[in-house]
Formats: sequence, C-alpha cells, structure tokens
Amino acid sequence: MAEHLLNQKDHYLTFLLFPEDTRKHFYTTNAVESINSGIERMRNDLGGYFASVRSLEVNLFIQFCNLHDLWSRKPIPAVRANIYELNQLFDLRYAGLDLN
Repeated sequence: MAEHLLNQKDHYLTFLLFPEDTRKHFYTTNAVESINSGIERMRNDLGGYFASVRSLEVNLFIQFCNLHDLWSRKPIPAVRANIYELNQLFDLRYAGLDLN
C-alpha cells in the first residue's frame, strides 16, 4: 500500500500546487458533506426511504442542480480570485487528454 501511495503521490497531493489561499477549499470534505446532508434531508422528507431507484436518481439530480446553482451564484471569493491560475494548472495537467 505504501508503494502504491508513493507512486500516486502526485495525484493525491495535486492540491498543493494550487494557490495557497484556495487550497483549504479543495482538501476539505465540506462539499461532500453538503451533498450527503441534502440527500439525508430528502430521504427524511420522503418518509425515511426512496420509493424506487428512479426516485433516488431524480432526487440526486435535484440535489446536484441545487448545489450547482448555489455555487455558481455565490462562488468562493478565494477561488474566484484565482480562477485563471487554477484553469492554467488544469490545462497543463490535462492538455491533450480526452476527458469525455
């Protein structure tokens, strides 16, 4: 396991290349916890369970749309201030790769 982590360290520690004031927004689990709490609220509102897989999929889609709308309306100032540099880092890392 240690050898695997050592070989993959560039992937796990990529956020260290980000501007210092934006790093904390990428290595925290706040976004994931926000999604999980939204799903849990929806489940509770539906009586404690999702009636079907389709119901779960629809509710997940709604949750992701709500979060996307929230994040696009109120972006994190530190990330917004460094978006050009972050895009440049992304382009350098993934230039020429087919990400679809």
